[in-house]
Amino acid sequence: MDVSPKNAPILLSDEQVRQYVVNGYVILKPSVPTHIHQVVCRKLTACLNEGGNPGNNVLPKVPEMRHVLNSPEVRGALISVLGEDYIEHPHRHCHHLSPATAPATDAKARTDAVAANCHQDAYTPLGRPRQHYSRYARIMYYPQDTPIELGSTHVIPGTQFNQGITDADRAQAIPVDGEAGTVSLTHFDVGHAAGLNTVNQPRHMVKFIYVRAVEPVTPSWNCLSRQWQPPQDVQAPYDLNLTWSHVWDWMCGKRDRYHSFRQKNILSAGKVSQLVEDLNEVQEVNIRLQIIHQISALSAEATDAIPYLIEMLNTDHQAIRLAAIYTLGIIGQPAVEPLIASLKESGVREEAHSVPQPWNEGAILMDDTAFALTAVGSSAVEALILALDDTSEWTRINVAFALGELDSHAANAVPRLIQCLNDKSHRFVRTVLDALGSICQNVPTFVTDISQFLLKEEPSWEEELHSRRWTAQDQIRINAAMALTRLGQDAGAAEDVLIQALDDPCGHVGAFGELDSHAANAVPRLIQCL
Repeated sequence: MDVSPKNAPILLSDEQVRQYVVNGYVILKPSVPTHIHQVVCRKLTACLNEGGNPGNNVLPKVPEMRHVLNSPEVRGALISVLGEDYIEHPHRHCHHLSPATAPATDAKARTDAVAANCHQDAYTPLGRPRQHYSRYARIMYYPQDTPIELGSTHVIPGTQFNQGITDADRAQAIPVDGEAGTVSLTHFDVGHAAGLNTVNQPRHMVKFIYVRAVEPVTPSWNCLSRQWQPPQDVQAPYDLNLTWSHVWDWMCGKRDRYHSFRQKNILSAGKVSQLVEDLNEVQEVNIRLQIIHQISALSAEATDAIPYLIEMLNTDHQAIRLAAIYTLGIIGQPAVEPLIASLKESGVREEAHSVPQPWNEGAILMDDTAFALTAVGSSAVEALILALDDTSEWTRINVAFALGELDSHAANAVPRLIQCLNDKSHRFVRTVLDALGSICQNVPTFVTDISQFLLKEEPSWEEELHSRRWTAQDQIRINAAMALTRLGQDAGAAEDVLIQALDDPCGHVGAFGELDSHAANAVPRLIQCL
């Protein structure tokens, strides 16, 4: 890759990263010659006409798109939100939109079409948890001029934190139109939709997925101030400043993910009992958010509000749930025991089902208590480690997820998580593998434990879980390969196994295996893979 000054990554500014944190997306204009987009568009059309959608093979079929993905603007933006060692996921797709069979040009028809198309993407090949932190990002690229009339993709600002899309969310969708070469960088979980194509030509939009490899330890963008402040262009419908500042501080690599909030919010003299009473008397979302914000400013002095905040989790309005999650987090240690108890209650309820209801092989909706325990920080780790012994599969899954979201704060959990890899639940093992990849501490102790899953065969994991015939065994191998990829050269002890994994019939495993193989011994086999 050419890294001359001319092609050096152009990092995002503070304002652009703030927009990404709040709205869930930013728009990029790569410095790629116009004729490249014309070639891409022509080749995509030919691929679709000759052999159908190439799916994950779209990039090898149209390699000119590398000019866009390797452009200083796109590389710089990906570094800015995912870190310098970001990983290109093997999944990519050309979203082809044909002209509507009975095109309608009135505004209502367009609005109805967009509303019907609104969704959050599923993970591939099988489910992964929706996440608040910037761990997965999506590039959406237009190779042709894409006005609204051509069915431009719409985005729903602020929905990257949501556990689903509501009708109210659908009404907030806005078009992302632009000239050929326009790229939008989005949080993977932000809601979006195809528009209505009323022009007599097809629309192409090509999607690429990228993954954060390592925990942020310092801002990876052109950061001039590490103190959080909202962007000038706030498109999200609700004030979630506590959530936004928490995510910003995580992206800055701060050990205290509430540093910015503490700097700006001095303890008020309000009584918690009065605030809770006020909270119970009002229904309007914005007013309730203001009250919760006042509670959060009290920090550890707001312990009396803990049971009321926990009641809001999982069932209340999404914005209220988020405010409650991160208010419980800033209250800190006093919230840990009640949150663990609430999580265990959820686990008991899910035991009535053969598969936990929030577990979906498109995307997994973790319990709000898991996010709140993550938000508490390192003081929740010991209680989470103990909860790994809970009898409920759903509880254990959420505990492992929370530990992974704590990154290196959860280093003490590594020995117990390694033991958990012996569990027979593929759902739990998948979550533990992800957690170990995120924590990335005490690496030599678990490289072998993870790499064994690239070759291990467990009959109970061979059941097909998806219409595309993916099995739990496939996804476990993918999670193991991805965890090793995130470890980079620290995974060198797994080299021989990784080379064998290149032959895995699941293409995703082989793709991550290639990314893992740093050693010269892998070169002959990699050449054969060509």
